[in-house]
Amino acid sequence: MTTVVTILWVLYLALQVFLASFLIQPIVLLILYALAKAFSRRRPPAPPEKNYQFAIIITSHQDTTFLRPIVDSLQKQAYPHFNAYVVADDCDTRDLSFNDPRVHLLVPPTPLHSKTRSIRYALEHFRDTDEVLVIFDPDNLVHPRFLEVLNGWYNRGYKAVQGNLSSKNTEGTYEKMDSIGAIFNTFIDRDSRTALGLSVNIWGTGVSVDRKLYEKIIYDSRSQVGGFDKRMQSEIAKNVHRIGYATDAILYDEKVGDAGNLEKQRNRWIRAYFKFFPEALDLFFLGLRKFDFNLAYFGYNLTRPPYFLQIITAFFFIALNFFISTPLCLAWVIALALFVLSFILIGMTQGKGSSKGVWYMPLFFYHQVKSFFKLSKSKNSFLQTGHSKVVYIDDLEKHDSPH
Repeated sequence: MTTVVTILWVLYLALQVFLASFLIQPIVLLILYALAKAFSRRRPPAPPEKNYQFAIIITSHQDTTFLRPIVDSLQKQAYPHFNAYVVADDCDTRDLSFNDPRVHLLVPPTPLHSKTRSIRYALEHFRDTDEVLVIFDPDNLVHPRFLEVLNGWYNRGYKAVQGNLSSKNTEGTYEKMDSIGAIFNTFIDRDSRTALGLSVNIWGTGVSVDRKLYEKIIYDSRSQVGGFDKRMQSEIAKNVHRIGYATDAILYDEKVGDAGNLEKQRNRWIRAYFKFFPEALDLFFLGLRKFDFNLAYFGYNLTRPPYFLQIITAFFFIALNFFISTPLCLAWVIALALFVLSFILIGMTQGKGSSKGVWYMPLFFYHQVKSFFKLSKSKNSFLQTGHSKVVYIDDLEKHDSPH
């Protein structure tokens, strides 16, 4: 019996260490990031030897409202070597046309109702000269230097590069909350890892991939309704040395402006996490077997629970260990305090104009819990996030040019 108790105790401790590590990670990364920045020397990029041909995919589902603004931002690119494939899935396109030979409007004969199928449809219409695929959402806007910056990264040998997603709107309460959450994730999953020379996580938008590499990815039924980027990044991580993060390749997206859309958005993301958790765990163990720290760390972070679940877990173990072990109870209190501190520090130092969103986090936490209890609604549904603000790239550049 003593042996069984010992084994159970060790497993109990191991589980807590694993879960608590996610709470401590942000403050550790903040320290390492500061040290890396202090001792690093940024070398000027070498002039590109080749002009890559980019194939831009814009997938729109049942709404063409934002297609003209994003196409307009693409037509204002400083880098001219691209084709844009606009997939208007189940859309009314009678009043939609683009007078640019590089912009190709594609209307599937039957509704696809899936982002992965829309991307595949665009791939089927690629020109032979297209080399690098770039995926955008229709509500995005693209900075004029986006493709020019990406071209430099591909000249350095990268096969997958994530662009820097910025906010079009941060005026309202929910917009600030959405934005500060994105800033925190950007620091943990991209900025800090880039400084440490590790692969970054990708979004489902603003990501660029070598065409031949992307064509090897096989999506299963889990990817048809949300979370396709989870599958994509796992497959890419296995087949490249590093996934790069181009901080100067800026694109803009619209942050959610109300509670309903925030909950729908988080609902999709939480469901995607649970759907692809086994794949994340497989990637983690694959990295361990290959003695590849970069891959193992990438997989470890894909297993990371949503932050609101981490906080709930922390309170659970604080309460449980109050009756079992005072040192463990205190350790969880410290881990939770360090997480809150790191969130505030990252929000204040990296958030710029969105830093006020830090103080709305209790409300953000409440809506995430609500969305968690509505997971069944996104099982076979898009739960598409609504957008309403039509903005052109010139409007953004007038107010806040990144360069």
